[in-house]
Amino acid sequence: MIKQSRREKLREATHEEIKRVAQQQMAEQGAAGLSLRAIAAQMGMSAPALYNYYASRDELVTALLVDAYTSLAEKIEAEAAKHPEAEYGARFLAATLAYREWALANPTLYALIFGTPIPGYKAPKEITVPAAIRSTATFIIILAQAWGAGKVKIPEGYALLPEKLEQHLKIWAESIGLDISTSLLAYSLSGWGVIQGLVTLELFNHLQPTTGDPADLYLLQAKAYLHQLGLEV
Repeated sequence: MIKQSRREKLREATHEEIKRVAQQQMAEQGAAGLSLRAIAAQMGMSAPALYNYYASRDELVTALLVDAYTSLAEKIEAEAAKHPEAEYGARFLAATLAYREWALANPTLYALIFGTPIPGYKAPKEITVPAAIRSTATFIIILAQAWGAGKVKIPEGYALLPEKLEQHLKIWAESIGLDISTSLLAYSLSGWGVIQGLVTLELFNHLQPTTGDPADLYLLQAKAYLHQLGLEV
């Protein structure tokens, strides 16, 4: 391992501080209000000095997006890895619970990934797409493994897909080298939509008045989803 020089360590620390201040700013006024000049002022730097670290707002947003996706992926991967590979249901449930835990612990980053698009910002796909795919890859990998092992059943209503949907799913699966039933892939996307919806509703405090602790509803839904696939925990 190459040892970092003092200058390199300082530069890396400054990069991280800029991103921390940016997250604080987003938490207070939303990602659309992100301002390099305001960040520089809060850090006691001149704006030109900050541009030596991030040449533009968009470059900073991209760095924050990659960090967010990576952090989410690492959380999901770590929790799923606590279970033996053949315990597909347990691994998937652990990953699903980790998704919610990460979102609740990082609401600003969650909003950056899944919230309202930032006006004028266009994510560079070659940088953000690989990170985005990794953030949800664990779910698809587990289902593909369970499918390959003959442990998954296709839920009723998903055996026959609309032609255009099936074509798109097949092309997407082939593009990333994934061997999985398009019906299973469609069901996984529907399930993600439900889970995503529950997390978002909880973050905006829409579930708490009726459920008390949304964790119970979330766990119930996660287990019901697995049950429909024939995967028990």
